Amino acid sequence: MSNTYSLHLLEKLHLSKLVYFNKDFNEVYSWFGGHEIKIFNYIGEEIGHSTIINNKTKADYQLTDNIEEKDVQLSIDAIVRSLYNG
Repeated sequence: MSNTYSLHLLEKLHLSKLVYFNKDFNEVYSWFGGHEIKIFNYIGEEIGHSTIINNKTKADYQLTDNIEEKDVQLSIDAIVRSLYNG
């Protein structure tokens, strides 16, 4: 079964640096280079956000910090795990 994504969602995602599609929950996690991961539904509405966690210090990244891409991936993994375990 295929999913239909809106043009509104694609317009938002085209500037992102990293995108993860969670098909089980119909959510899209997108990172634009800042300290947050934005969460969208398939019609392109922002339905939430999550601050990226620094894996070394276990603290939230702040707006002015240089973000390591691996920490973005690990933070997205944590969001997905919490959905399946929560």
